[in-house]
Amino acid sequence: MKADERKEAILKCATKLFSTQGYYQTHISDIIKEAQIARGTVYQYFTNKDEIFITIVDTFFDKWRDMISFESARIDLATISPKGYLRYRILQTLIFLSKDADLCNIALRIGLGLPEKVSQTINRFEQKTMEMIAEDLRFGQQEHNVPDNINVETTAAILTGALLRTAHHYFVGKRRQRGYSQKEIEKIADDFVAVFTHGIFVPRDKMSISAA
Repeated sequence: MKADERKEAILKCATKLFSTQGYYQTHISDIIKEAQIARGTVYQYFTNKDEIFITIVDTFFDKWRDMISFESARIDLATISPKGYLRYRILQTLIFLSKDADLCNIALRIGLGLPEKVSQTINRFEQKTMEMIAEDLRFGQQEHNVPDNINVETTAAILTGALLRTAHHYFVGKRRQRGYSQKEIEKIADDFVAVFTHGIFVPRDKMSISAA
């Protein structure tokens, strides 16, 4: 096994254990046993359990950020509708979170009592999600598609909480052996967008860009 493959195997086994057993109940010895490797092999890549956990969450965040990027999908922001803009962000996030129930569980649970550095890392995903939504709302205000009197911070917090709770409900709480199809995830995203569309966007007859 190549070095990068071995490191990935360690992270995959650790992810499963952190999700099922929790942070404090998972020990280096558990990861070694699950990955079926020598103790010294783990320490070739990681100094301790904290570093393994932080690497998992940081990698998760980087992949999510790439997944929701408009640039990677080559979407023209000048032509996409406000509703389409929101739907894309929501759908891509749901698709991403649906791919790995264990990662989803780690990223979306609140780590009470965790070491400070670890706690900051696990909360980063939620904070970055809220910041992304806030930026999108401000962009919508600039384009006159989102009312100026909407409280951006409050709305972003509401949307973030609803999105992450929805993802946890379906991809962790109602975990399926076969997973969710693309069509099923699109239906979840459409239902989510439908609930919030009227509260976020300027009425159609007042929009500078009509919503699809």
